[in-house]
Amino acid sequence: MIQALLKRAKFEYELTFFDYNKEVGNRERAEKYFGEYGISFRECNDLDYRISSRNDAVWEHISYNHYTETSCDIYHFMNIVSLPLSITGKVIVTAHDFNWRTYNKALSDHARSLCDKGLERLNILQPEIIAISQSTKNELLEYSNIPEEKINVVLQSYDERNLYPDPDYPKEIVDGNYLLFIGTIESKKNVTLIADAFFTIADRYPDLRLVIVGKPTWEDMSSFYKMVDESKFRDRVILPGYVDVTVKRKLYSHARCFLFPSICEGWGNPILEAMACGCPVITSNVTAMPEAGGDAALYISGNDPELLVEKIDAVLASDGIRNTMIRKGLEHSRLFSWDKTASEVESVYRKVLGQ
Repeated sequence: MIQALLKRAKFEYELTFFDYNKEVGNRERAEKYFGEYGISFRECNDLDYRISSRNDAVWEHISYNHYTETSCDIYHFMNIVSLPLSITGKVIVTAHDFNWRTYNKALSDHARSLCDKGLERLNILQPEIIAISQSTKNELLEYSNIPEEKINVVLQSYDERNLYPDPDYPKEIVDGNYLLFIGTIESKKNVTLIADAFFTIADRYPDLRLVIVGKPTWEDMSSFYKMVDESKFRDRVILPGYVDVTVKRKLYSHARCFLFPSICEGWGNPILEAMACGCPVITSNVTAMPEAGGDAALYISGNDPELLVEKIDAVLASDGIRNTMIRKGLEHSRLFSWDKTASEVESVYRKVLGQ
């Protein structure tokens, strides 16, 4: 989204970031992704972001403006954790989700404490909000004291430049027909449900494989890997770990369907990614996933593998259903673009400026 805003160049932008003693190398990353747009970088090397995000005392006598040597009309923070307590200028913050409040395994205890601190500062500062989905807006109204009129829903997009139907088969990963999941390996993504469903239908589809792409986060997922390793269908489950965008595009493009029965999401970017590559999607009917999938996806409720099996069977058994889902998914994905998202963000900027 930042690149889309810079490309549109409707406002004059500066990029601020913290990199204590330049130990992380944020400037190099900033130049890599944003250098071509001629944007000014404001780098603070005197304050550790890990401290500023959890210690209110750092803001008692010195403002964000002083730390970054900036004096801007608007400061747009890309998540609630980065909010400072002391700042001069109009503040906008993008709120992604409140999964750490709705699902207790969504984040580690440390990360949850940072998000709680961010929410506390959000309630103090009362900034204008950009919510990435109506679901996130609903959560904001439940968990914060921000007035509804200050919450603006701006839907996200996906990597349109790199994700599209690819004729090349992902032979470096898998042969034959397969079901696909791409995401972090965590309980929130319901990967155990996916494996359960596959093991249920594996006898009926002897040539079908399951590809689960991604790596674990902070959560101990040893029980999931143990379940897979002990299954009689272990040789038909492929766990390649991380893959680059080219391989991801090929995997999406040739999967029989993409499974994303997540427990909660602030948006559901993989849903659009799969659809943009011509892959049918089965996902959950909760939080933001119906917003991302529209009428182009099939939906399940709850954590019952039989419900997921029923939807998988429907896609595998009928070329008509599958082809209709592919067509509708491609049409639906074209409704989204980062340029459109950036345009709506600019409208929030104008609202805040009174234009």
